[in-house]
Amino acid sequence: MGPFLPLYFVLLWISNAESQTLSMTPSSSAVNLGERASISCHIGAKDEHYVYFLKQIPGNAPQFIIYHHHSFTSPKYGPGIPTDRYTATINSAATEYQFIIKKAETEDTAHYYCTKWFNSISAYVFSQSSKLIVTVDKFPEPALLVFPPYTEDNESKDSSTLTCHISKLAVSLVNVKWLIDGTTVQDGVSTSNPVRESDNTFSMSSYLTLASKDVNKDRMYSCIIQQEGSSAFISKGVKLSQC
Repeated sequence: MGPFLPLYFVLLWISNAESQTLSMTPSSSAVNLGERASISCHIGAKDEHYVYFLKQIPGNAPQFIIYHHHSFTSPKYGPGIPTDRYTATINSAATEYQFIIKKAETEDTAHYYCTKWFNSISAYVFSQSSKLIVTVDKFPEPALLVFPPYTEDNESKDSSTLTCHISKLAVSLVNVKWLIDGTTVQDGVSTSNPVRESDNTFSMSSYLTLASKDVNKDRMYSCIIQQEGSSAFISKGVKLSQC
């Protein structure tokens, strides 16, 4: 085998691998409520396979929204998807598929993906996510409750956990922080994925776990949240000495 053949095969493998990737642009975007939003999926080369667009909120399975192909006269939709709100277009080379939300609503705040089948690997390939945020002046105010540690004798345990329960969220993408006397803390913080409730709002919980020796009953322990799409911050605090 000639010395250049291994290099040839490496380059061929790289070229083939690159042809089996999908890219979404932009990686993150924000639009005002009621505005048009669009996300593009670049597939590399025209072929016979459909391109699918999926929506995902944290902690939930992806939702099939729409799919398209250069042989179609119009896109096709997933179960229960409103055809008057979403559409898709394809460029003349059939290498770029564009997912379009005609009038964005707060429920469109989510992560989006595209996917298609590749014959060369006999599998579906997914793009990286594209985060869309629908901005509003102010969301309806959610409910925050901060609970002290669920133990009657904190000193008998090595650690103590405070709980922040958040409900009536308008969107599923939420930034949560914990503060002690106004100073942000990161160690010991864990936050659950949001859960969609029957009224189409979301709820979630966040936890702050501290070594029991570090818990000071006279300090203010606060939970602060910001819903993606709004600049408003909502906070709730508790002093253990007042519980």
